[in-house]
Amino acid sequence: MDVNYTNYFNEFEKEFELLKSSSNDILVVSVKIIEVIENKLKLIYKWLKKYVFENLQEEIYFFKELKPRLVSKLIYYKSVLDIEKALPLSKKSKIKHYEKVLNEVNKNIIKNKSFYEYYRSRSSHKDEDYFVRRPYKNLLRDDCALINYDSKLSTSHDYVLASIIANDMLTVYLERKLEELSGKFTLNNTLLNTNLNWTASKVDLVELIYALQQSAAINGGNIDVKELAIGFGKMLNIDIEDNLYRAYLDIKSRKTVQTKFLNTITENLNKKISEEEL
Repeated sequence: MDVNYTNYFNEFEKEFELLKSSSNDILVVSVKIIEVIENKLKLIYKWLKKYVFENLQEEIYFFKELKPRLVSKLIYYKSVLDIEKALPLSKKSKIKHYEKVLNEVNKNIIKNKSFYEYYRSRSSHKDEDYFVRRPYKNLLRDDCALINYDSKLSTSHDYVLASIIANDMLTVYLERKLEELSGKFTLNNTLLNTNLNWTASKVDLVELIYALQQSAAINGGNIDVKELAIGFGKMLNIDIEDNLYRAYLDIKSRKTVQTKFLNTITENLNKKISEEEL
């Protein structure tokens, strides 16, 4: 890794998308992804011990946005591996198995309810407490598990955030498995039979979804981007959730105008309004 570490994470996301589609066997995929992430983290930890962030904002961005997204995938796929390795044979037992894990996931959310609400509300007023490293450990305030954490590698809450993101993904995974077993699951996550079809590009729709989520225009912003993508996919007969983050990276990497689609539809609406006023 070098100073331009964001490229390191962006390259991983591209590699991750390829790994996800490398096999239809979730156990095989999980093992591959876990091995890759563990190797990535070794390099990151080696780099973190020497790198000095230029300011608090840069450090917060790293520990709030970049590291948790990577670690969450490790937590998620290790959990999936454990879940599927212990899967019983009968349909009834499988349902009980998935339901039990889903209950445990929900308990973890309740356990971290205060921080979960902070994260979901897109708050930032406590970011310096949560996502800036401290040379000491305050066990009166933090989890006792932090006693073994290297203060150069972690903050008090970056792993908690990674766990929350992983739990969100696990919830979707487990609910789908239960839908499959109950016969309610169909192709493309039950696309609706509507006459509405998205005819612009998938990247354009991803741009719109991220804009709506960041603007808190739906559910007051208390909705995950992936959940929004599933909803729009059902309504507009298009499946975009699997390539969601990769499309977002494409948007971010545009050299000129990043919000190309949003700018275009704004211009088109303004043009129509101007023409009607003539």
